[in-house]
Amino acid sequence: MYKLKKENAKVEIDLTVDAQEWEKGVQQVYEANKGKFAVEGFRKGKVPRKVIEKTYGDGVFFEDTVEFFVNKALNDVLTENDDLEPVAMPTTQFESFTADKGLKMKIFFEIVPDFELCAYKDQTFKVHSNEVTEEDINHEIKHLLDDNAKFETVEREVKNGDSAVIDFVGSIDGVEFEGGAGQDYPLEIGSHSFIDTFEDQLIGHKKGDVVDVNVTFPENYQALEFAGKKALFKVTIKEVREKFLPELNDKFVADTTEFETVEAYKNSIKEHIQSMKDKQMENEFQFKVREYLLENTKVEIPEIMVENAVHEDLHRLENALKQYNVTVEDYLKQTGSDLQAYKENAKERHLHMIKTRYVYRKLIEENKIEVTADELKNATKGLKDSNAILRIENELLLDKLHAFLKENNKIEFEK
Repeated sequence: MYKLKKENAKVEIDLTVDAQEWEKGVQQVYEANKGKFAVEGFRKGKVPRKVIEKTYGDGVFFEDTVEFFVNKALNDVLTENDDLEPVAMPTTQFESFTADKGLKMKIFFEIVPDFELCAYKDQTFKVHSNEVTEEDINHEIKHLLDDNAKFETVEREVKNGDSAVIDFVGSIDGVEFEGGAGQDYPLEIGSHSFIDTFEDQLIGHKKGDVVDVNVTFPENYQALEFAGKKALFKVTIKEVREKFLPELNDKFVADTTEFETVEAYKNSIKEHIQSMKDKQMENEFQFKVREYLLENTKVEIPEIMVENAVHEDLHRLENALKQYNVTVEDYLKQTGSDLQAYKENAKERHLHMIKTRYVYRKLIEENKIEVTADELKNATKGLKDSNAILRIENELLLDKLHAFLKENNKIEFEK
């Protein structure tokens, strides 16, 4: 009935249905669909096949019968060849049909071809150390002290660490631009909250000075119309304030935090930073392992699979923007992009995601990594939503895969 050909990612089925099989197929289609036809003089669902064919034409069941045999062939092929997994809807090519010779046609679909994993054990991956240093702790303490700092007006030149209250007006090529002006703005010198060397150029000036501050916007500046351009800011210094930090002692800690002593506060900071660094180390390890696997494992992902993912991506974006009456083109224009650039970016992103999925799945299958029924039951207590349960099962499986990779490889710490 069918012949199977497979070459890399492409699968072709040569489907042949002889006249006798075709007749049986037409009869099955008639039995399944006869309730849809109404002919005068017959009860619905009781109209004989020949009457339906005479009333609606000899080919009334043709398309449904072709679909019946295509679906049957696909089902048989995929049942008998469980290594074949279509990645997109199959396409068909009609060749011939006659009542005495039957049907001939081809069915095409694409799969992710089998592939060999690269070496994934006994590799060394460098990650940043998760050690918590005194410098880390002091950095957090400085934030608390800065947040509770007091500023006192002084009659002297601006120094690094001071707060300068300023008025400013910015211009590019002599033309003032929107968002480039401000009044009574308290700018902490050394905070690097303004672009380029803006803050540095105020050092050494005093109250009442009008300073020409020349800067260049970064090439990657979020407002693309300013990116890379030179600007002049006319800055008037209205006040200079010196910064005074509070003393770090038990009373200060008790007044400003949930802790009673400096020691307790420092221990809490250390625990918090340790937790963050452990998570960062884990994420960095997982990232580096994933990129290593993708770079060193050759997987041919069918183009149609990526194209379909990009199409679905755009469709979701279009639906999300509809509620704001914004088109995809207008949205991309506002973000400094266009449809072609978006598609290219989405294509690269989805190719990376799809390849990751297949490499991870092969790792899981090859090493028989699984989530037990008890593990899943404990993790999904009270949940009834099947999609939520499946999502948690996948998360547990991924956690086990990461643990497996960590256990079977080496980590080298770097500062």
